[in-house]
Amino acid sequence: MSELPLPPVEKPAFVLRIVDPASVRPSPLNPRASIEVTQTSVTGLMAEIADVGQINAVHGEAAPDGSIEILNGLRRAGACKRLGKKLLVMVHNDLTREQAIALAYRDDNQSLPVSFWDRARSWAHMLEDGVLSTDAALAKAVGVDKSTMSRGLAFQNAPKSILGAFSDVREISQSQWMELAPLLEDAETRARIVERAALLAGKGYGAVRVATELKAAAANKDKIDKVEVLNRHRKPIAVIQPNHRGGFTITVKPMVEVHPKYRAEYAKAIHDEFVELIKTWFDRETPGASS
Repeated sequence: MSELPLPPVEKPAFVLRIVDPASVRPSPLNPRASIEVTQTSVTGLMAEIADVGQINAVHGEAAPDGSIEILNGLRRAGACKRLGKKLLVMVHNDLTREQAIALAYRDDNQSLPVSFWDRARSWAHMLEDGVLSTDAALAKAVGVDKSTMSRGLAFQNAPKSILGAFSDVREISQSQWMELAPLLEDAETRARIVERAALLAGKGYGAVRVATELKAAAANKDKIDKVEVLNRHRKPIAVIQPNHRGGFTITVKPMVEVHPKYRAEYAKAIHDEFVELIKTWFDRETPGASS
């Protein structure tokens, strides 16, 4: 009597392993791979793990040499190592690179945000290593649009003279860099930004102030001030806010309770102030905004 062939045994999608945290290493796909895990960064996690244990497993995959590379959960691994406790790891099998990157970049409400600098650095390394073939494919895998990916890669190649104006490049937010990056494409504007950056280097200013000053330099201004429009009683009725690219935002205070005969008067005052601002704003010989 012939035996029927046994059905193939499917390999599980993952296995749970308890390992020595000193035996694991960061995956090169992990955006935290280049960030040192310090005592300060894991103090809260250490207290939690010491109290109730490791609630959530970290995510990893096996490297060709058999070592476990952590895709997500480096701070938990660091906390367990400092506590002398074993680490619970969910070791995933046969992940595509897209799946592994998605795990590495998965949002975690319990984690500390990764700076735009470190995320962009990770993107640059993955492209250099040929993890994915195009920046468009990588952008999709990490969950950003192609414009953000392009700006992030440019961030890694930004002039040192500009980055040196910031006390720590990790403090530069994504929104701050996304505003500065296009300004560097014009040679004349770039030169003004570099010149202003040299004056700011070593001052220890916060990222918000530095970004503001560099954008003002792009507009060829000492600073960019808002302009208040006042009524006949010297009360503000509107604010005109120029920006570094020659645009203007006019915010008018609500006029619902203003008597109808004054609304036209207020509109004319706003118009006149805006016209006066336009006359001087683009004059390269005039620093600052008129007020």
